[in-house]
Amino acid sequence: MSYSKEELLTLPLEERKELASDLIDSILAEEVNPVAEWKKELIKERIALDKANPANGIEWSDLRKKYFAE
Repeated sequence: MSYSKEELLTLPLEERKELASDLIDSILAEEVNPVAEWKKELIKERIALDKANPANGIEWSDLRKKYFAE
């Protein structure tokens, strides 16, 4: 059964909220961009490096100053 936009807008508030939620969920399900396997592996490697050598990291504030200076 199909409905017009005008008909849907006349539904009670709770039904419109539920419909809106269902629509958003269906959109998000189609927009999912899975992470490529090589990216997952790179992230795992970098996490392992950080855990093995935590002193080699850069503080967020220093990184921010270096690359995101205003």
